Amino acid sequence: MSTSLRRLALVPDPYPGESLLSWVDALAGLNRISRLQALHFAAFVRPGGSMEVPSARFVAQLPTEVMARVQVTTGLSAGQLHRITLMHYADGVLPSPPSSTHPRTINLWLDRLHLAQPVRSRACPACLRENGSRWLLRWRLIWSFACVRHRVFLLSTCRGCGAGLHQVLRGPGSPVMCRQPDWKRPGYVCRRSIGRIRPPPLFDTHLLECQRRLDDLVDNPHRPGSTDILRTLHLALEDISGGYDFAPTPPNVPTLPDTDAVLHRRWHGHGGALSYLDDPLLTAALIKIATVGGLAAPQEAYAQVDMASWSTDGFPRTTGVSPVNRFGGKCRAIACLAWVPPGQGLVARAKDGPLVLCPMHVDHATSDSHNPLPPPVAEAFSPRP
Repeated sequence: MSTSLRRLALVPDPYPGESLLSWVDALAGLNRISRLQALHFAAFVRPGGSMEVPSARFVAQLPTEVMARVQVTTGLSAGQLHRITLMHYADGVLPSPPSSTHPRTINLWLDRLHLAQPVRSRACPACLRENGSRWLLRWRLIWSFACVRHRVFLLSTCRGCGAGLHQVLRGPGSPVMCRQPDWKRPGYVCRRSIGRIRPPPLFDTHLLECQRRLDDLVDNPHRPGSTDILRTLHLALEDISGGYDFAPTPPNVPTLPDTDAVLHRRWHGHGGALSYLDDPLLTAALIKIATVGGLAAPQEAYAQVDMASWSTDGFPRTTGVSPVNRFGGKCRAIACLAWVPPGQGLVARAKDGPLVLCPMHVDHATSDSHNPLPPPVAEAFSPRP
């Protein structure tokens, strides 16, 4: 194989935290060729094959044979190539991947997780201007809803045409311009400069701290404890987005707490379709609801949550008792739709993840050592009088 492949003369080093598609664009820019040509010159497509682009989800994983070819043409190591794909997060930020490495199996796995966007990306225009239009890999995760450095919410769509950002296109593609075609207008291609779009500013210091801690977890995907924290938070987001209509009346209804006006407008304008996978504003709103009791400093004992629960240790250290419900969510007892606000109820460990129980079902839970829940702890988790 190596005898039929040539080593490219000009190959950029991957930018720290960069995505695979972004690196391909950097390769194209350095050699003054199109994205499609860069994909073929670097042998992402089998030599001698048709001028077709790889799968739109090729940023998720490089098959073994493709990685071997690209190593020859670019000189990059297998580790470098792995770090710029979403599989870098597997067994950490993302759960363990399926045993089959077939691209279709990986794509179905990612679709079911609702944690990553292999087809599109979120973006901070100011970062793109400063780093030479290098798109970060973590912008393709739902955990990236804002840029801590520039204190803005990330973009998810082009302001010119409304299409998703940084997709694999059959056309020229560009890390700077949108270049999306409009099927309603034959021959039209959007030429909006992504770096010049002004994203909504972020003033909410609570969300800023949440994003800072999430960035730390994502940038260290295999650190012990990260998986437990993100898994618990993800379950909370799914509970809120999937069951907010079943929540009781105020004050326990999961309405949006005091935050930036742009989030209130987006929250009240979503029209009942609460999908946050491709919307950083809705992601931020849900994280605000889920963590407002966890990162605040309430005086009530039932709502007190240690900020160390976001530390490298994962769940807070306890004395054999399952940790307090940190994010809120629906009670997972059978046939119970009660909403459990942050700090109330109990989180019991279960085979498929943390199990949120409302105060009525706390007695059904046992500690990790299968001993009955001590009365003082049960009182601390009881609802407000």
